[in-house]
Amino acid sequence: MSFYSFFDAFKKRASEHDLDFLKETIHKDFAAREVRDGEMVDYGYAESVEGWRQAFDYFADQDMEWIYTDHSVTQIKENEWQAAFWVSILLDGELLPTSNLFFDTFRFEEGSWYLVRSYIEAGVRNPSFSKASS
Repeated sequence: MSFYSFFDAFKKRASEHDLDFLKETIHKDFAAREVRDGEMVDYGYAESVEGWRQAFDYFADQDMEWIYTDHSVTQIKENEWQAAFWVSILLDGELLPTSNLFFDTFRFEEGSWYLVRSYIEAGVRNPSFSKASS
């Protein structure tokens, strides 16, 4: 599967709250850093899975939609790609005022794609959903 096909599937399955898919896709040696209001938190696989579970549980009974705004995709090694994107939340038809900006690195190994690293700027201003004029 090409990286682009995988990345589209990754976003779709995360939007569907597919925790089993994420458990399989997040690499066991996953490393992440999240920055929120200037405070940095580093975490690994177990904390990531738990964070996803908590988010899915929190929004389970709400009218919520994840909005992905892709910024860039870059091949950084023969078997690694980095995707930069925002995730915004539409809750009860209203766009929340902030998003999370992700820089996720995925690696293809042993026939599968894995999320191996993530850097997240949490609670940032939403991206412009319209194209900037030249």
